[in-house]
Amino acid sequence: MAIPTGNILIVEDDEETREMLASLLSTEGFYAIGAEDGLEGLHVLRTVRRRAPHVPCLVLLDLKMPRLSGNEFRRAQLGDPTVAGVPVAVMSGATDIEQRAQALGAVATVSKP
Repeated sequence: MAIPTGNILIVEDDEETREMLASLLSTEGFYAIGAEDGLEGLHVLRTVRRRAPHVPCLVLLDLKMPRLSGNEFRRAQLGDPTVAGVPVAVMSGATDIEQRAQALGAVATVSKP
């Protein structure tokens, strides 16, 4: 097992995908924190930022989710100076993922099947 190198918040409504990503990240030395939608993701991000060793170094963000979409999550995140600086990588099965990510100011994209 790798030595933990940082925390990553996975905001993904599909539990199986969330757990698979967490497992992969764990083998690479990251600690994954999961959230099942954008609303929970914002709550987790705002809560853990207060505990210095647990602040996520990245958010893996699905775009299509119930309650609060990835787009809505990102707008709320950017509007909150306490969490606006945490970089986001957008995950989507959409064919225009690059354009969507750029519009949201994401640092990377992850294509989903």
